[in-house]
Amino acid sequence: MADKNLNDFFDDEFNKQQEERRQAEERQKASAAEEEKRRSMYYGIPEYSGQQQFVSRRSKGKTALIVTLCAVALVVVFFMGYFTFLLANPDLKFINDVLNLVNEQAYIWDESDDKYERDYAYQAAKAILSSIDQYSTLLTPEEFYTLMYGESTPVGASNGVSYTVDADGEYVVYEVGIGSPGYEAGLFTGDIVRKMTVYGNSEGIADGTALEVTPKTDLETFKKYIHSQRIDFVLQRGDETVSINGVVASSSYDSATIEYYFGASATNMSAAYSQRINAESLPSDVGYIRLTTFMYDESVAEMESAMALFKSSGKTKLIFDLCGNGGGKSDVAAKIASYLVWDDGNASGDGIVVSVNKDKNDKVVSRQTTDSVYDDYFDVNSSSPQIVVLADSGSASASEMLLGAVTDYKTAVHVGTKTYGKGIAQGVIPLKAAQANINGEIVDSYWAAYMTYVKFFTPVNDVCHHGTGFEPKPENVAETYDGMIQRALEILG
Repeated sequence: MADKNLNDFFDDEFNKQQEERRQAEERQKASAAEEEKRRSMYYGIPEYSGQQQFVSRRSKGKTALIVTLCAVALVVVFFMGYFTFLLANPDLKFINDVLNLVNEQAYIWDESDDKYERDYAYQAAKAILSSIDQYSTLLTPEEFYTLMYGESTPVGASNGVSYTVDADGEYVVYEVGIGSPGYEAGLFTGDIVRKMTVYGNSEGIADGTALEVTPKTDLETFKKYIHSQRIDFVLQRGDETVSINGVVASSSYDSATIEYYFGASATNMSAAYSQRINAESLPSDVGYIRLTTFMYDESVAEMESAMALFKSSGKTKLIFDLCGNGGGKSDVAAKIASYLVWDDGNASGDGIVVSVNKDKNDKVVSRQTTDSVYDDYFDVNSSSPQIVVLADSGSASASEMLLGAVTDYKTAVHVGTKTYGKGIAQGVIPLKAAQANINGEIVDSYWAAYMTYVKFFTPVNDVCHHGTGFEPKPENVAETYDGMIQRALEILG
């Protein structure tokens, strides 16, 4: 409940029942007094008329008594049931006791403008879900709406770069939207931010102010520097220190999730990324595709367009790059897999299993399947590898689901390093209808649980790689892009 916790609900119900019981007892006493008065009033009156009238009135008294007893019985049954339920569920009683204690005795000295901060039922529910793992949480109506439908108004100017904090506390470039200012400037996923000098900052930071970024840098401070019209970066890229100046914010660029190189006249790749993979040196029959995320449905259409260009450019072999791809939607991964998996036991167009989803009891609850179009682009009779998938420690979740499928069906070879090891999936489960305020607009929404509920297993070998990740064969381990591309070309011949 948004405004009342569990204890409040039962307190109100108890008080209501107590008041009804008190009123019923008063009615019973009044009825008994009136009955006694009527006994004296009708004493000696002929039985014929007076007795008939008296019996009628006595029946009303009996009815009131029966109603009162029923009401009392209902109250007793209700509270016996409630307390029996609490005794049978000690965890719920414990939570109820804590909520009651806080509401009755807690002295709140630091009031907050956050409307949910003092909503203890929300805080308790959120804590329960968050205790499952690092991914699960309770979504407010606003968070649910934004997750499912996005913001109702544009976010404004951006340089197309998102960040994360790694296990060492370092601030790391997480994703760079293809086509964005950050992409064109040459920021790469995995770059560690060492310094930011900002201009045109919306948080009131003066032009030319520099922030030395270390694991001790406060997150809120870091966020303030990001909100700038222009940023000059000093980055740590492997063993190299890289300076990239003039990364501007813009609201006019078209961002994509797939970049490709099928020749100098068939590419959407920036100069920085082309140089990164030494694209011009790729053999004439080898194409390159990099997918940055599985989060958006648009990636499916982008993949279709890229593969059509792959085919029309005369390419027959593919390097498919998932390095730094943290995952996204499993149905998007399954649709992308349609181009990369083939099962000799199924004709083209038949459903091929990409992953098997099991619950906490290892019961199969669903399967992700796809209609393979592999044979439109690759030779199904070839005994040599035609696809190499590049993956590293930043490849997680849906990336690993796809990697598990292509390696199980032996249509691709994994080159790179061990992947992250996220073999679980989360789902959104609506709990209670509510309204949300999205940028001043009131919309219908839900309280919802965002919760881990399944593990995914590879389609053939039936293995879940959660906590372990996928490891390439020793001869296919490569930690740099130069090494990955070189090994991929050796495999593809």
